Amino acid sequence: MRHARPAAAVLLLAGCAAEQAAGPQTTDRRVGYRCDNGEQIEMRHFPQQGVGVLVRGGRTQELQQQPAASGFLYAGGGTTVRGQGEALRIELSQQPVLSCKAR
Repeated sequence: MRHARPAAAVLLLAGCAAEQAAGPQTTDRRVGYRCDNGEQIEMRHFPQQGVGVLVRGGRTQELQQQPAASGFLYAGGGTTVRGQGEALRIELSQQPVLSCKAR
């Protein structure tokens, strides 16, 4: 039984290493979306800078990353962008919510 403790410690440390490897995204990326209204947009993620850029109708809008329980959340200038999996929601002040899916 004296070997059980070291083996358990190795398994625990291996689990921590795997968790760190699967931690928050650190590389920039771009994702294209098609929205329910037919519009095509792009979301650019810059996690190390804590910024997301929404590209819509030829215009770009820089948004600040916000804490999110899951997925991602960016906000700024009356615009909120929430995403999880392939789904994206754009909330604009005084306008209906725009629902989009990754293409």
